[in-house]
Amino acid sequence: MNKILLLSFLTLELLTATAILAQQDKLVKLSLKEGDHFHVRVSEVLYIRQQFSQVDSEMAEPAWRTTVYDFTEAVEKINPDGSAQMASSLDSLTTIIYVKDQNERNEFFRFNSNNEYDLKSRLHDIRALPRAQFLGQTLRYRLSPDGLVMSFDNLGGFRDNTIARSFDYDMFHAMMSLSDSLRIGQLLEHGFGAVAAMSGNNKGMMHSPYTLTEIPVTRNLNAKMTGENIHYNITFTDIPDSTQYLEGIAFPMNIQKFLGSAIGDVTFKNGMATSGNSHDTASFELHVDGDIIKEQIARKASFTREPIALLRGNTVNIKEISTHHTPPKVPELEDLQPLKPNQNSGSVQDSTRHK
Repeated sequence: MNKILLLSFLTLELLTATAILAQQDKLVKLSLKEGDHFHVRVSEVLYIRQQFSQVDSEMAEPAWRTTVYDFTEAVEKINPDGSAQMASSLDSLTTIIYVKDQNERNEFFRFNSNNEYDLKSRLHDIRALPRAQFLGQTLRYRLSPDGLVMSFDNLGGFRDNTIARSFDYDMFHAMMSLSDSLRIGQLLEHGFGAVAAMSGNNKGMMHSPYTLTEIPVTRNLNAKMTGENIHYNITFTDIPDSTQYLEGIAFPMNIQKFLGSAIGDVTFKNGMATSGNSHDTASFELHVDGDIIKEQIARKASFTREPIALLRGNTVNIKEISTHHTPPKVPELEDLQPLKPNQNSGSVQDSTRHK
């Protein structure tokens, strides 16, 4: 009897575990259809604090940069392997930089693509153009079923244009950095990589190349799903020994004493990553020609994805109504004669109507 009860209990546990895994596997698969259109808003707040060796720590003032991207995301084609051919158009971009504190009196720079003055006067500033180079443009790429960008179709054209325009050294590095496939891929991927960790047989783990601002690293992501929420944490490894460019500093720098991590949450429902938040932090030293720059970086990013109702499967009924009118009478020659001095337009219309 005890063996029967034990066997029944183990069978029940196995069925329950199988049902949970099946449900979880169903939840984390992207469900995209050809013709789907979404409005995607990505907001990014970057905190940077640099302390040079000759500057006291209390005198080192941080900078805050807030950037908001508004994309129209379209599913152009679903491939046989389940990947999707995507097209994302950058409709608008705003960026604001503060020094020391985030308030109006400490505003250092502002750009809003919806402002005509900004487009005429601030677009070509190094603080705006690297991101604004995609305004009004459409990026085409292949999206994996797990939400990661597999490859780009036309990103190379942006980089070729940057090379051809012969920008100054600093601007060139900034333009190339913002058009890097890894960095743009992070901006366009679905769910900060958490969806990829929870899909297939990944068991909540995912390892992939990543860029912390301009520092290429490997992200090691561990995720756990509860209901419609995926919570994750990240550790960074494979830190490079040096870099050529970092947030406006364009010369060779050695990287030492790197410490970094990240946490975040993603809401995944109805086969779509609808919203998410991510918080990356890192501290390290930059060694430049005998000088040491202590660097602190914190990045908070969030996104929302909403279907565009008018373009998502709505049925538009067009009712054709045909009307028939009697062809107009061809005027006779006498009808085209000039008015006599004692006639007015009304009498002419009346006489014409009664003929």
